[in-house]
Amino acid sequence: MSFFRERVYTGNWPEAGLINTLLQKEDIQTVVTSSGATRRSSQQEIYVINEAQVARAREIVAHFIAGQPLVDPKTYRSWRCRGCNELVEGQFDVCWNCGAAKP
Repeated sequence: MSFFRERVYTGNWPEAGLINTLLQKEDIQTVVTSSGATRRSSQQEIYVINEAQVARAREIVAHFIAGQPLVDPKTYRSWRCRGCNELVEGQFDVCWNCGAAKP
């Protein structure tokens, strides 16, 4: 049985951690490897292990590197907090006023 994996990112460990988190939030299965003596001095490589997820992963990495949002902020809908009735911007999952979770 062969093991598929395709590299979608190579770079420093802080960026690799952020990118890997973004990929995992999209349910993209990844493997992160490092080369070098220590984690901080090494290059990190992120591999996608599901061939069907490679295109989406590359899109996410490209948006991250370009400093672009993954979702247009204008598409978020504001919501009304059930705890304190405060209007909260849609990109937030927790009310800034009382800490209640988004419904």
